[in-house]
This record gives sequence, structure tokens and C-alpha cells, in this order.
Amino acid sequence: MSIHAYDTLGTSKKLAAAGMERRQAEAVAIAIAERQGNLATKSDIEKLDSRFEKLESDIEKLESDIERLDSGISSLRSEVKSDISSLRTEVKSDISSLRTEVKSDISSLRTEFKSDMSSLRTESKSDMNSFRSEIRSEMKTQFRWLMSMQFATIFAIVTLTYAVASQLFAS
Repeated sequence: MSIHAYDTLGTSKKLAAAGMERRQAEAVAIAIAERQGNLATKSDIEKLDSRFEKLESDIEKLESDIERLDSGISSLRSEVKSDISSLRTEVKSDISSLRTEVKSDISSLRTEFKSDMSSLRTESKSDMNSFRSEIRSEMKTQFRWLMSMQFATIFAIVTLTYAVASQLFAS
């Protein structure tokens, strides 16, 4: 705002001529001068109007930019939703195929485990039968040896008894 010169002396003289006391007229003139520095001129208003028009133009441009951004955000939101939906479908498919693979692997492991258990049973039975045969053979050998020892002992007792009896009857 521009400051214009104000004639305080002239104003105070006019007020005094109109019947106001000179001190009062001077005080009023000074008050008017002080206030006039704060008043807007036509030039000041025109400058403000020009600035206001530029602000309105800037606001319209900003509103246009905001609309474009809103449109871009909506488009981006649609793309993100589409991508999420696509990813969701892909993840579900991957989980399904993983589930199938895991079931197949479990079934395969189950079959392999059953086969290994069957082989282990067969080996265990074979080892047990072999062990039984060895024990039977060892027991037969021990039994034959024991029987031959008993036979020898009985034969020795009979022979001694015969010898003692012959000695007794011979005397």
C-alpha cells in the first residue's frame, strides 16, 4: 500500500474555522493522517484484484491437477486390486499344487516305509529261523554228547558192578 501525503495543517485550520477548538482540530487532523496511512488506495485495490485473479487461476490449476491425481490414484487403485486378485489366484494355485505334491510325497514315503518294514520283517524272520536252527543244532550236539556221556557212565557202572560181582562170587 502506498502512503500519500496528507495535509494535517490544512485540515486542522478547516476544522478550527468550522468552530472546533484549535487543539481539538489538530488532534483530529493528526488522527486522520495516522489512519490514512492504513487506508487502501484504488491502486492498492487493483493490485489486490490482480493478485486475487492470479490466485483464482492458480487454484483452478491446482483443482485440475488434483482431479488428474484423483484419476491417476483411481487407476492405480484398480491396477493394484487387479494385481492383488491375480496374485491371490496364483498363490491359491501354488498352494493347491504344493498340497498335491506333499500328499504324493507322503503317500510315496508311506509305501516306501511299508516296503522297508516288510523287508525288515522278512530279514528278522530269516535271522530268527537261522538262529533257531543254530540253537537246535547246538542243542542236538550237546544232547548227543550228554547222552554219550551218560551211556559211558552207565557202561562204566555196569562194568564195575560186573567186575565187583564177579570178584565177590569168585571168592
